[in-house]
Amino acid sequence: MLKLIFISSLLALGANSPAHSQTLIDAKSFKQLSYKEAVLEAHKLYKNNQGIMVKVLPNEVIASFADGTSATVGIPKDKFFLSIAPFLTNTHPCTNHVPTGCTGELVGEKMHMSAVDVNTGEEILNQMVTTQHDGFIDFWVPRNRELAFTFHYGDKNGIYREAKEVLSTYGNSRTCITTMQLSLNKTKQ
Repeated sequence: MLKLIFISSLLALGANSPAHSQTLIDAKSFKQLSYKEAVLEAHKLYKNNQGIMVKVLPNEVIASFADGTSATVGIPKDKFFLSIAPFLTNTHPCTNHVPTGCTGELVGEKMHMSAVDVNTGEEILNQMVTTQHDGFIDFWVPRNRELAFTFHYGDKNGIYREAKEVLSTYGNSRTCITTMQLSLNKTKQ
């Protein structure tokens, strides 16, 4: 009798495991999402075991599904998506962000950031941010700009670091930024 209960329990657990659960979204449903919803949905599918991959290109969000189907959601012509992973020591090369798989080094870390248009001096962003569960921070910014991004990070030991980079938001620009290494900020110490 105990053997039967044990086997029944294993079968029940297996039937409810993520590998056997129904896909939360399919190509038809994904295609109906707005561009912002598509990226948010992709975050829910981070490191999924359902064979779903989502990639953010400069003009569109593309989802590929295990059944061979795919869906595309356009990004408005005046918007650009940047996903930035400030890092201390570990990074990976990346051009277009894959929210279902890209992983940054710093998860759940607070830092201050700003973004300024280098041609006009207009401050686009100036705020505190927290890195997401994948170590990245997502931004929707104006398209066709050169933006000077700065991140300030103080670790638990009171050591302040800074990363700066001018990022382009053109039709052929990167959406995945893994090149902003946080270096010691001598002015804060």
